[in-house]
Amino acid sequence: MQIKIKNTNLNYKIYGSGKPIYFFHGMSLDSTSLEVVYEPLFKNKNYQRIYLDLPGLGDSQDVHEVNSSDDVLELVIEFIKQISGEKKVAIIGHSYGGYICLGLLAKIPDQIKAAFITCPVIHANKADRKVSVHKNIFLEDVKIGKNADKYQDFVKGNVVINQDAWETYQATVIPGLAKYNRPFWDKIKSEKKYQFSFEDELPLTLSGLQSKTTILLGKNDYIVGYQEQLRLLNSHNNIQELILNDAGHNLLTDISEDLNFYFNKFLKIY
Repeated sequence: MQIKIKNTNLNYKIYGSGKPIYFFHGMSLDSTSLEVVYEPLFKNKNYQRIYLDLPGLGDSQDVHEVNSSDDVLELVIEFIKQISGEKKVAIIGHSYGGYICLGLLAKIPDQIKAAFITCPVIHANKADRKVSVHKNIFLEDVKIGKNADKYQDFVKGNVVINQDAWETYQATVIPGLAKYNRPFWDKIKSEKKYQFSFEDELPLTLSGLQSKTTILLGKNDYIVGYQEQLRLLNSHNNIQELILNDAGHNLLTDISEDLNFYFNKFLKIY
């Protein structure tokens, strides 16, 4: 479906009914990357799931009035308002989508009842990131088959290497890559507008956050790391963070059983 927000057309999907949950995917990907992972976890559960393609990604290719991550966040806030009004919502995000979630928690905390975030960007500028060391755990020989040209990217990003992880990678990552508007996002990055204008203030802004927030981090995440995210923890806020072994930036496919366990706990508090 398409919706027009501030003269920008955005693509989204809605499934089910009940308490609304919004999903925000990572950079170079699209909503499929989260839909494939999370939809099976909603069997026999009453929630409204809203998957949005962020600007320049997936089928949201109308970017003529988008010039920064601040602009993206404003579009997302208005999108939530148009779909859910003033209703309390939950938000889910991975990587850059996790960054968007942190922005939402900073800007509209009273509307966010709960958040479930995996491997969030904490510094949009790569030079400012303190990342971890990647490793591989080869559990079995993988029959590569189609998309052989993407297999080394899979090995570079995934910690756990087996057939299931490879199949999931193909279903979640490759569709978005085909629609990634790289020139648009490269321009934003080169103009230093990839980071929120308020990025440096996020730890202080979220220091008293009462939205129930779970953040999962991979100990072997070579893209965003895990140490800088711990600055969000505060004895006065409602954020909990878990650093998981044998997981990298592709945490969603590295340790699916752990993800399912913590996500089901998250649903119970929402």
